[in-house]
Amino acid sequence: MNKNIFHDGQLAVQKITGEAEIAEMRIPMIQSSLHPRSIPFIEHQILAFIGSEDRKGDLWLSLLVGDRGFIKIPSVEEIIIDLSKLTSNRQDIFFENIKSNPTVGLLFHEAARRARYRAWGVATEVDNELSIKIRMGYPSCPKHIQREHIEVSDDAGIISPTYTKGNDLGEAEKNWIKSAHTFFISTQTKKGDIESSHRGGDPGFIEIQENGHLRVPDYVGNSMFSTLGNIYENPKAALLFVDYKKGETLQLSGTAKLEFEQNSEDDFYKSGETGRFWTFETKHWIRTTNHHTVQAEFLDFSPFNVLSKK
Repeated sequence: MNKNIFHDGQLAVQKITGEAEIAEMRIPMIQSSLHPRSIPFIEHQILAFIGSEDRKGDLWLSLLVGDRGFIKIPSVEEIIIDLSKLTSNRQDIFFENIKSNPTVGLLFHEAARRARYRAWGVATEVDNELSIKIRMGYPSCPKHIQREHIEVSDDAGIISPTYTKGNDLGEAEKNWIKSAHTFFISTQTKKGDIESSHRGGDPGFIEIQENGHLRVPDYVGNSMFSTLGNIYENPKAALLFVDYKKGETLQLSGTAKLEFEQNSEDDFYKSGETGRFWTFETKHWIRTTNHHTVQAEFLDFSPFNVLSKK
């Protein structure tokens, strides 16, 4: 791998932020397949966050939940998800999306260990299995992960999901977002690759502006700017909020816009002294109840959270 692994959007953001040299040091992390050391971690997971694109070209981010062992890796070039062991919503928009566009972005996120791994590739569903041919993968920064212990529920059975849909966010959805300490995001490169990641902070780190747009600080990370680089060249984005205890998800599909040099005293503090934010305009949303059943216990907040240090 060389610096050409970064696309134009990433290179532009790295230059704007003055972090290009740091980003180049991260290049050895990035593989055109899974890193062999990632295999035990991924196969241990019961959650898979996966981004996809619908027929209209809108991005969505979904959560797949399964019994431990529902993810298998026969080689560093392929991930197989056993759909017969899935315990979450089988009617999720994801399964319809991959019929028209098989490109997906995966995130494996284990909050209890503050560990995560990203991968993206092409998905095919055959005989109750989802095969994902990997194009790229790498470990991701563990900062701002709130520790939560999430485990397969002993009483997970057949679920009957119900949906609420809309375009403008309602008060219930806004309240969920304003109190959230974690959410997940999918973005897309100009050429169509999808990448999924995570954002976290103390409750209140997501602002809802008067126009209904969300405003999110960009804290210090690994300097590669995969998410911000994608937004720089392609505004399409999807967000996912999860309430593990209630078994609910909130999926947002829309567009994002970057904000640099936000250096008022308040913004400089809120951004962890980066002066960077991004905003998100919701175009469509889906709230699902009875999406999954897991056992969840919150442990503690990340020591890197900005508001905790005030």
